[in-house]
Amino acid sequence: MFRNILGKPGAADFRDSAEHFVSVLREHGIALTFARDELRYVDDLAERLAKHNEYRDALGCWLGEVLVRNFGGEWVPGHALGPAVRVITPDKGARHLFPVGWVYRRADGGDAESIAGRLHRELGYPDPQHLGRSTDSGERA
Repeated sequence: MFRNILGKPGAADFRDSAEHFVSVLREHGIALTFARDELRYVDDLAERLAKHNEYRDALGCWLGEVLVRNFGGEWVPGHALGPAVRVITPDKGARHLFPVGWVYRRADGGDAESIAGRLHRELGYPDPQHLGRSTDSGERA
């Protein structure tokens, strides 16, 4: 992840990291996008990459960017708990979501730390009962 002049990453840095992550996965045949429906596969992707620490930040940046692009969120990099995405929902108001931290928790904590479950509680999407999985070649199963 790149840093700005003050040594802290900004929204553009998170976006750049997310876009680079998507391009790297595409080079390996995994057609990841920034579409809302990709959230159905986030736990599967986090599980598959859990042993590869170098991908955790990038996956978190991608997750945050999906939230920004699909839920009207904005990056709040200076949050005390780490990089956050601020999302305003009609029923819950302003919420701070922590995509990078959620990826680390999922990678270390397994199923009990479901990202999709957190997203469902915070945003109402995706439905944890209808999550998808990917094959080893990256195709959706």
